[in-house]
Amino acid sequence: MARDYYEELGVQRGATADEIKKAYRKLARKYHPDVNPGDKTAEDRFKKISEAYGVLSNDEKRRQYDSVGHDAFVSGGQGYDFSGANFDDIRNTFGGGFDFDDIFGDIFGGGRRSAAGKNRVMRGDDLYYNVRVPFYDVINGNEYELNISHSVSCSECGGKGGEKKACPTCGGTGQTSRNKGGFFVGSVCSSCGGSGQVTVKQCAACHGKGQVESKERIKVRIPKGVDKNSKIRIPGKGNAGLNGGASGDLYIVTNVQDHPVYRREGDNLYVDVELDMFEAALGEKIEAPTPYGAVTLNIPAGTQPGQKMRLKGKGVPALKGSGTGDLYLVMNVKIPAVAYEADREALREMMKKYATNVREELLKKGKI
Repeated sequence: MARDYYEELGVQRGATADEIKKAYRKLARKYHPDVNPGDKTAEDRFKKISEAYGVLSNDEKRRQYDSVGHDAFVSGGQGYDFSGANFDDIRNTFGGGFDFDDIFGDIFGGGRRSAAGKNRVMRGDDLYYNVRVPFYDVINGNEYELNISHSVSCSECGGKGGEKKACPTCGGTGQTSRNKGGFFVGSVCSSCGGSGQVTVKQCAACHGKGQVESKERIKVRIPKGVDKNSKIRIPGKGNAGLNGGASGDLYIVTNVQDHPVYRREGDNLYVDVELDMFEAALGEKIEAPTPYGAVTLNIPAGTQPGQKMRLKGKGVPALKGSGTGDLYLVMNVKIPAVAYEADREALREMMKKYATNVREELLKKGKI
């Protein structure tokens, strides 16, 4: 029975290319054979969604499918038969517009490595370094010097791993083909892994790997506004690629230390400011800390515990874009224990003048 390729991927017929690609990524993550070893049901499902994506990701094939339907791909040798296929059959059956490296590089982090993968052109792995960052650098930024260890292309063999010659199995094409169901299916050559070349003499410096380990001291700019687990990308400073592939990237992951005074929420900061009850009641000028230096401000008379005062632009600089967060001063009113009877009497007299009887209202409302 003819299958609906849109239904296979769970998208509408009018879905955009990005929506189709996103749907395939999600399903491929779930059903890929590497994720479900030995699961025949998952393998069959993966083949079906790959067939659907192979058609719907190609503009010309999608137009044919939308016009004629599934019949456009079951006659004249155009059909797909993945009943006995493996990953490389699927990978190489589809023509232009179907980029498995793009899909599976995203899923598995830099390319799928199979038994023949050592000969493929593959991007190098990304590296991640955790760096402890004091709060000062969050406000001002800083430049760090780091010692990193990563693999680099072997200078002796130019990253080739040794002397190469054309693969005798595929004649240097990197592809082999076989008749399957009345039409020829292309596959990656198992002898050379699709590179079209085989090693005839291994490089003594890298032992055929094409890479050597290297230690390097680099400078990294920590921008203002970084937060815990912010990532700073250093292009090309990851591990070297295989067989001429691009190097991976280095990511600096910031471990920002807590500050003893400031609490951070996004780009805003909060600081507790202690007032005695007289300052809170009468209103006074006080000095308060900010990351940019102390400021003098007027505390309004009658300031209540927990009341906040906002200082615009005294928070954390935005990591992306422009602007700076705000600083909020949270008033913490301290009530002293009055030890002298004369002072207690004076406070009682004041209480008679300024008491608000707020509990009387509470008792009224709380009565059932």
